Amino acid sequence: MGITPEWIGDLRLRLAEKGITVTRISSELFFLLQVEQSKIVINCLPLSTKSTIQQVVAKQHELLGKSLHLINLWEDVWDNRPIQVLNRLLSLTGKNLRLHGRKTRVISLNKEQADNFLFAFHIQGPALARHKLGLMYEDELVAVATFSGTRLMKRQGEGYRSAELIRFATKPGVTVTGGLTKLIKHFANQVQTNDIMSYADRDWSTGDGYKAAGFTLHSAVPPAYLWLDTSTSKRYFEHRLPNALNITVATGENQDDVRFIRLFNTGSLKYILYL
Repeated sequence: MGITPEWIGDLRLRLAEKGITVTRISSELFFLLQVEQSKIVINCLPLSTKSTIQQVVAKQHELLGKSLHLINLWEDVWDNRPIQVLNRLLSLTGKNLRLHGRKTRVISLNKEQADNFLFAFHIQGPALARHKLGLMYEDELVAVATFSGTRLMKRQGEGYRSAELIRFATKPGVTVTGGLTKLIKHFANQVQTNDIMSYADRDWSTGDGYKAAGFTLHSAVPPAYLWLDTSTSKRYFEHRLPNALNITVATGENQDDVRFIRLFNTGSLKYILYL
């Protein structure tokens, strides 16, 4: 099957250290790793991939039809967030310790507290949010959820308000059963809103966590192209590119002082919890 890229070799080694064994699945287009004794398949996507959005989405649907969950792991995500990737994979493979939400208590967090937790434990790190809540187990912060402020949705009727669940993360090695539901209920008691919406990243999620928390699938957001600034390891959607005229696509020997590589995602699923 050819030589294994160094970053994928590192991924396999780190997974083995966590007790997760993977086996490569034969594929002409993809570097696929089947997590043994699970329904998880990791699609390792190098920055130089020749795969297209259409091919990756087709592979997602193909494996979903076989009750397999395809995770699209990009090389830059592994390089920049390996601890967070490993923690997410441990959670998805059911190796976490389960802690019941009733044993926790809800607290309010300031920006620094929430951001520090999310930077350490969420693959995408922190994001701007108005409301920040955490779950404490004894004297330890074990989960964090952040929410937007509410906004009027005139199309839904007079006075109808909606808020967004922006981030949710737990401490590594811990799954708080009912934890997200507990945080949402606390938020809903504090803030007047008719619904809470959120997005499941289709590169990583099939939305099962949202369904378990009572959310309803609203719609699918189509796949999109992104640009990776390799000098900062920061990703940008095309409509948010800084100084877009200076972008150089890294193909062949065409490089510039600031190098941008075009990547893509497989879209997201929009979920709504009606209150």
